[in-house]
Amino acid sequence: MPKVSIVKCDSYDEKKVLDAVTKAIKDISFKIRPKSKVLLKPNVLFGADPRKAITTHPSVLDAVCNILKQRQCEITIAESFGIAVEHSEEEFKKSRLDKVAKKYNARILSFSADKPIKVTNKNAAREKEMLLPELLLKADLVINLPKLKTHTLMAYKGAVKNLFGCIAGGKKQSYHAEHNTKDKFANLLLDIWQNIQPKLTIMDGIVGMEGEGPSNGTPKEIGLILASDNAIAMDLVVERIIGFKGKIPTNRHAKRRKLINENNIEVIGEIPEIKFKPPSNVTSRIPACISAFVLKHIMAYPKVNREKCVKCWTCVNVCPTKAMEKKGFPHCNRKKCIACYCCQEMCPHDAINLEKSALFTNIMRFYNRLCRRKG
Repeated sequence: MPKVSIVKCDSYDEKKVLDAVTKAIKDISFKIRPKSKVLLKPNVLFGADPRKAITTHPSVLDAVCNILKQRQCEITIAESFGIAVEHSEEEFKKSRLDKVAKKYNARILSFSADKPIKVTNKNAAREKEMLLPELLLKADLVINLPKLKTHTLMAYKGAVKNLFGCIAGGKKQSYHAEHNTKDKFANLLLDIWQNIQPKLTIMDGIVGMEGEGPSNGTPKEIGLILASDNAIAMDLVVERIIGFKGKIPTNRHAKRRKLINENNIEVIGEIPEIKFKPPSNVTSRIPACISAFVLKHIMAYPKVNREKCVKCWTCVNVCPTKAMEKKGFPHCNRKKCIACYCCQEMCPHDAINLEKSALFTNIMRFYNRLCRRKG
């Protein structure tokens, strides 16, 4: 029976966070074997000040490392960033996670620099074979450390979505191109989860992000630390907390594929109701059954805010279909765009907005009216 612990924590004070993380792990009766080789997978989309709520906060990483060092564990902290890089030091430094690594003598690296190993999964829905970093597969324990945020494409970036960062940077872009609807992509994420299945997930829900997450939304005070022995179970509990029940594609497909029985989840602690502002993009709000039509005809397209854009060309470099082009300023070629919104996600200057068509606006008005009548 999967367990999810919910513990209140109102600040990033290191002692408070350590107490909350310790309690959360104890609540789900999880035991960490002494002297284990442990791999920590935080959410470091790119190097960002922790106050922006884009990355897993250093205090949460510190608490986990503290607990592991008490058990004399060997710690590696790894991530694959939005742009394929071999040297992770700079991104961790900007996120202030490098100091935590030094404090606990932990290795930090990019998955993109590690040896890829082929993994076969006959029960996969999208990718029967995939390449995963060797150190991920050789670790005694993988601990998943997501940040509670909204996500422009997938509605929510939580425990399952965080594991996408285990894929080497360049391959992530091709996966976006190959699995180019939210339902296809959700099933890919679940395939990745099946191959990794971290034994412990600890979520930074002290300050999360709402709106245009995972990088350009608004910080949201939540005041929670969550822990679970099952990442899908955690996401199912969180969707109730933030009011997204039924709106998260990975959760919906996990139940359809019978990867979890929602009725068997044991929740320790109170499930609060915290209203979250959803992303504004079309695919997180239109029913899945018509999302393919939406993507082709009435999707919201990226549009560059020239007052904020500094022409760093990050959006051009990360676009999996080369839809973002250099035309003085970055410009979206709508014929190539697949609505993955990697450009907006990775823009370090919040310079990309989503421009909705008039047709989209009218359809949403009709759809919302219909939902109110049914409700």
